Amino acid sequence: MKVSALIPTYNRRAEVARAIDSVFAQTVPVDEIIVVDDGSTDGSAEAIRDRYGSRVVLLEQKNAGVSAARNRGIREAQGEWIAFLDSDDTWLPTKIERQLEALAALGGEFGLCLTDCSFDGDPRLKSSAFERSGFAATSKFGAVEKPAQYMLAGREFFWLPSLMVRRSLLEELRAFNESLVIGEDTDLLFRLCFKTRFCFAAEQLVRIDTIPSRRNGLGHLYNARDDRKFENLARLYNGWLTMPEVAGTAYERSVRDILRGVFYNSAECKLHERRIGSAFGELRRLKGIGDSYPSILATLVYRKLAKFRNSQAHAVAGAHPYALVR
Repeated sequence: MKVSALIPTYNRRAEVARAIDSVFAQTVPVDEIIVVDDGSTDGSAEAIRDRYGSRVVLLEQKNAGVSAARNRGIREAQGEWIAFLDSDDTWLPTKIERQLEALAALGGEFGLCLTDCSFDGDPRLKSSAFERSGFAATSKFGAVEKPAQYMLAGREFFWLPSLMVRRSLLEELRAFNESLVIGEDTDLLFRLCFKTRFCFAAEQLVRIDTIPSRRNGLGHLYNARDDRKFENLARLYNGWLTMPEVAGTAYERSVRDILRGVFYNSAECKLHERRIGSAFGELRRLKGIGDSYPSILATLVYRKLAKFRNSQAHAVAGAHPYALVR
């Protein structure tokens, strides 16, 4: 089983070296390390070339986004399996070894293997990825049954830097959707749910960087009142509704409910900013998926009251809720 480690990077000169070193430290070596420099301007490519030479396959391109960078790496990879790593995260030394053991123990029907992850950089994030989602691993290795249900329930514990995926599956699905600026990893994972079985190695074998002050990606859009976020998410979930594995199944209602939530969030943000015309556009989209105008108005009022009550409760308790954003 040949494994290609794939690391996209953009202006993370110091961090990417740490990520690459964690791949070289594996107890079972990967067959190649591919770094795709997505138009960095901080000298990342030169530093990688000077430090690692031919030991790393360095691909350089004009800035086109992380999905384009990952897709480039997948096209160039020689391995049967692709192990993803973000340039600010790190693997523990036995990560690849444990995943290969899991795949060997569980059989060829599994085309994706993941591990648990820990979070570094914020003392409030003490739980692992599995713990945060409520996923209880009762064995060292095992199958993840019905992974799409975890994703649609908001209990996703699949983090891209922990994944090892059969390259042929990525090629079949055309890998990452380059039109998405956020959620591209979630989109790929959801589509993979219907193409292969998922398995896990239960150990925390990946460290996810969660230092808020240092991030330079697009994760901030998840918390922003930004039209790009809402349009991006609407395109993502509308795409899922066209999938034959979703249309006419029990999954369709869940996806529609998530899409409905995107439209309501977008309408509320536009109303808050007094962009009334744009807000009415979101109300028309809600009507288009089956909501009546009276029910839309009632829902907006209910959501506003619920948010007010929650803010009052947090103010009384002195709480500062924190949402992990990628």
